[in-house]
Amino acid sequence: MFQYRKLLWVLLPLTAMGCVSHPKESWVDTQQAAYSTAVPENRSSVVIYRQAGAVEGPTVNIYVNGQYSGSLQPNAYRQETVCAQNQRFYAEFTKRDAGYRNKHQLGDYYNLPESAVSFFKVVDDGNGNPVLRAVSPEQAEQEMQGIPRQNHTLSRVVSSEKCAIVLKKYNLQASALFKFDRSDYDSVLPKGKQELANISNEIKQNPNLIRGIAVVGHADPAGTPKYNQKLSFDRAVTVKKVLEDTGLDKRLISAEGKGERELVVNNCRAQYPNNSKARIECDQPNRRVEVILHGEKQ
Repeated sequence: MFQYRKLLWVLLPLTAMGCVSHPKESWVDTQQAAYSTAVPENRSSVVIYRQAGAVEGPTVNIYVNGQYSGSLQPNAYRQETVCAQNQRFYAEFTKRDAGYRNKHQLGDYYNLPESAVSFFKVVDDGNGNPVLRAVSPEQAEQEMQGIPRQNHTLSRVVSSEKCAIVLKKYNLQASALFKFDRSDYDSVLPKGKQELANISNEIKQNPNLIRGIAVVGHADPAGTPKYNQKLSFDRAVTVKKVLEDTGLDKRLISAEGKGERELVVNNCRAQYPNNSKARIECDQPNRRVEVILHGEKQ
């Protein structure tokens, strides 16, 4: 018995030394690191952040098209590279969606730009639930100061080879859709409603191929940039509403205004400096609404 105890006391220090040389693995929840501005070709990058005190509750899970992207504790951010297309984002407290039904059905669609970083913040929806709100890069830059990156969970978002592509783009002249300089629903012309109905019928022929419908409004350079941005966006919202009225799934349709930033003809002012009527006719291609279908080939 004495020899056994003596042997045990000899082995204990050796065992302890073994533990020191092989430390147990531990997770580092956050890391002070800046988000990346490098975005792969044909892709989009998304930064989602949760400020301390933004919403009271446990970890918030982020889903993209129903697929788990990551989890956010208070005062943390995550970055995800996704397809540059219409994507559905959903936020939910951990363990709240036991049957995982909400992540497949709920959320908001956003048309993500190619080769750019988009920013979203976690906020309270007014009822104590987390939701995502799109914010400008300038606002995100200011609010994210000192917020570390959350890096203890692995994303399950689809890989790049499964990205949807642009199946078709419809270019609709604003003059065929709206009365001049108007954007409200009551100002949509009968011809415009018929064009949108025809587009809807084409979409309904292959509904399983469509992943997103982006409605993008454009304006000519007349007026201020702020006014043109609002006009282009309001027209896109109205066209979105008309498409929804035809029976298309409103969750698939996004509206975006680009103002005068993407002109088809950019020298009308130089061509007709003193002829306003000629300038209006020259700028007609710039006043347009695009309906872009994203999806998969047959």
